[in-house]
Amino acid sequence: MGAPVGDRVADLDFEAAGKLLLTDLLQARVAETPDAVALRSPSGAWTFAEWLHRSAVVGSVLGEAARLEADSCVLVWVDTADSREVAGALHGVLHAGAIAAPLDDRLSAPELLRFAADTEARAAIVSRGLLLREGLAAEDALPGAREGDLLVVPILGGALQAARALAVPDAGEGTASRAAVRRAPGDCAFLAFTSGSTGRPKAAMITHGGSVQLAERMANAVFAAPRGGRRLGPDDFIQSPIPAHLGTSVANNLYPTAFAGCALGYRGRRFDPAASEREMVEHGTTIYNGAAAHFAMMCQSPETDLTGRVAVEVMIASGSPMTRALYDAMRRRWPAVSVANWYALNETMVGQTLNCGPGMEADPTAVGSVVWPTELRIADDAGAGLPAGEEGEILLRSPGQMIGYYLRPEETAERIVDGWIRTGDLGRVDGGDGMLRITGRIGDRINRGAFKFYPAEVEEVLAAHPAVADVGVIGVPHPTLGQDVAAFVVLRQCDGAPADPMEELQRYCRTRLSRHKVPAHFRVADSLPRNNFGKLVRRELLSRWEEDAAGADRQEKE
Repeated sequence: MGAPVGDRVADLDFEAAGKLLLTDLLQARVAETPDAVALRSPSGAWTFAEWLHRSAVVGSVLGEAARLEADSCVLVWVDTADSREVAGALHGVLHAGAIAAPLDDRLSAPELLRFAADTEARAAIVSRGLLLREGLAAEDALPGAREGDLLVVPILGGALQAARALAVPDAGEGTASRAAVRRAPGDCAFLAFTSGSTGRPKAAMITHGGSVQLAERMANAVFAAPRGGRRLGPDDFIQSPIPAHLGTSVANNLYPTAFAGCALGYRGRRFDPAASEREMVEHGTTIYNGAAAHFAMMCQSPETDLTGRVAVEVMIASGSPMTRALYDAMRRRWPAVSVANWYALNETMVGQTLNCGPGMEADPTAVGSVVWPTELRIADDAGAGLPAGEEGEILLRSPGQMIGYYLRPEETAERIVDGWIRTGDLGRVDGGDGMLRITGRIGDRINRGAFKFYPAEVEEVLAAHPAVADVGVIGVPHPTLGQDVAAFVVLRQCDGAPADPMEELQRYCRTRLSRHKVPAHFRVADSLPRNNFGKLVRRELLSRWEEDAAGADRQEKE
């Protein structure tokens, strides 16, 4: 092991955590509490010892299938129907000494091959059923008999060599496994892919030592502060609807469980609000780590006899600022629960700022104050710091943040300046309470006849209307003003809905917004495009608008 961990893993301080590998962390946890439940999914539960053993088997097969070096990338494309296998495959890559690149199981074959080319991956750990689903291999050419079986597939020239695939035996078959390959704490452990909202997804490189520090930070600060400083421990149960393949889920959910010795509950890819609330009661969930959209969907679903039995201590949201309307709805539905919100990026991982307790009650739209040892700065276009109260780009610097984008040095240089990560988000730190408030995103700003503002201002107002379940606002082309404002809304199914909801919503906005911010166009939608972390994908809304406009133009010409 790279560094001593003492008698208890959870006693590691931040500095000592940074000297470990993720493989050290799980081995130390198994040495301490091998039979404690680590991972739970609808398919069953694994102890920490079972998680480690499965990973060692995966890593051994991977070592046979491909020649790996410290900077070799291995794709993890595993069916999230059993999220335990995602965790086993991911840690298996680390066990083999390579860099894990976890991917969404919904990817199409062309998308998968683009990731293989972009990362110059040496191999992929895949679910057999995904290969068959996407036509990447014939059934009779693959080893194994079950759809959920894991295969290690070599990659050559960006193409999967399915004919050379090796099956991963069941962990219970007593398969011999190799010891974990040693790497350095500063080596990259896994890649966290951006959503690709501004182009092709980029892969943020997160190191081993940084990941263990992030786990310590989640256990002892982010999850602790909303419940009076009580840190994560073996009696806790974390429940999360955030897909297991996301880098943020790896850092914020998976390895904090190994650090603290508690259990983590995942479902499959599809979020089910009713099932989530039921599982809170069944599993004795103490921490529910989700996104604002997950809590909104639960609050919109009918209450049951289980709602009053939810004993969760902390419901913590990230991915986007919370609205006052959602905060109030959560407090009404679960009055005994502490509600918190935090801010981070794929490039920074865990909570860089945190809002909880009296701060949430005063203003749930703020994303909080910095969590040690994060540094935060608001900068102008030239990168110079701005005083409290002034709006500018949010810059972050902290241990554990990405060391760069994988194989993209030019984009790394643009994003990291003197150790500061340029977030691309706009915000301000108010002098009164010292809390960060996000005001928009560079590139999302609407310029309507020289009046400039951000969609979040309009969305906050519309989200408070009782008829609105979800809302997204964008700027759309206008021949004279340059841009106009369009709002896409998902309406609630409720009694007493206005006869003309669009007219009602426009009237509602006029009494609460400056005239230039009131949407000129409303579109009713069944749902809004959101990524796996609940964040609105505005470019897809713009595509919808453009398609509607093109269709209207064709009809007019006909």
